[in-house]
Amino acid sequence: MSSKKLAVLGMIAALMVGWAILQNRIGQTVNTADFSSSALIEGLQIEVVAGITMTSEKGEKTTTLNRKDGVFVVADKDDYPADVAAVNALFNGCLDIRTREKTTDNPNNHADLKVTPETARSVVSFTDADGGQIVALVLSPSNEKGEAFARRLSETAVYSIQHSPQINTDPMDFVDTQLFQVPQDQLSSVAVRTPEGSYILTVSDDGAEIELKDMPAGKQYKETVYKSVFGALNSLRFDDVIHAGNVSQEFQFNFLYTCKLKDKTVYKLMLTKKDGEIYAKVLADYLDKTPVEKTVGQVESEEELKAKEAKLLAIDAVKAFNKKHGGWVYQIPVPNAGNLMMPLSELLEEAPEPVSEMDPNAVQ
Repeated sequence: MSSKKLAVLGMIAALMVGWAILQNRIGQTVNTADFSSSALIEGLQIEVVAGITMTSEKGEKTTTLNRKDGVFVVADKDDYPADVAAVNALFNGCLDIRTREKTTDNPNNHADLKVTPETARSVVSFTDADGGQIVALVLSPSNEKGEAFARRLSETAVYSIQHSPQINTDPMDFVDTQLFQVPQDQLSSVAVRTPEGSYILTVSDDGAEIELKDMPAGKQYKETVYKSVFGALNSLRFDDVIHAGNVSQEFQFNFLYTCKLKDKTVYKLMLTKKDGEIYAKVLADYLDKTPVEKTVGQVESEEELKAKEAKLLAIDAVKAFNKKHGGWVYQIPVPNAGNLMMPLSELLEEAPEPVSEMDPNAVQ
């Protein structure tokens, strides 16, 4: 082989060795960066957390969650049960905060980086059963470069972080506001009682129509308003909640909306108007009061067993509903409440007079 070919082969070999070294260094750099990234807080045991406080708007807005009887409640809403999903999201968001690098150890830089309680986007504090602080996090807003910073409140070190979680700081952010979600095909009838009077809407035998019991002569439905009244519990949320013990005696619940399901479950909403808002107390019941018993000495069919199981499940659902909602007063959005408090006069209109065959103006 000529010396020229050997030189070329030598150059190729050198390039290949160089490329391999470069790749190895790149891989080492990436791995080192990944390895250096660590959790801002580690070892936080959720089961020992008895209280959580979220502060925002430069320390002016605070929401507190406390553990009570094994579950978290929203202290700012009369200890209303907190939404488990929202609490878990808060825990996971804080535990998932990963640091990039240490930015400073100097407390004099904290205000500029917006990691003081007075300048931060949010502060989250976890406390134990004795009220002692387990750990507290201070999170900055993102700057013009999209960077965010965080530190433990008890430490001076500030870190740039990979992802800054959204920390909810409004009490209602931790409340499941879904009050009812009753599909219309499960409904049997709806009764509305207002100071003007009462009426009942029922489903026709074939399930195709919504009928008004005792439709007044010369009247007909006004457009599709009746459908909104009948399906008012299809998806009903609330804006606020108050413990019944803290409700003024001026609240007069003089409207009643009763919804009966085909499985004999009944929901009742007692409503009132106060200072332009609508408030409701809710109650569930099961109409079939006969006890569920196994027939001695008789083999029950699969259909009978399923019917008994469905009844027991419905009874349990009623008990769970009353346990959760009994003793509370809910603020219902005004547009939704209108369907629950609709007087009959707004449901109907004059029906057109039938056209006589002898009427010269009749359409041929």
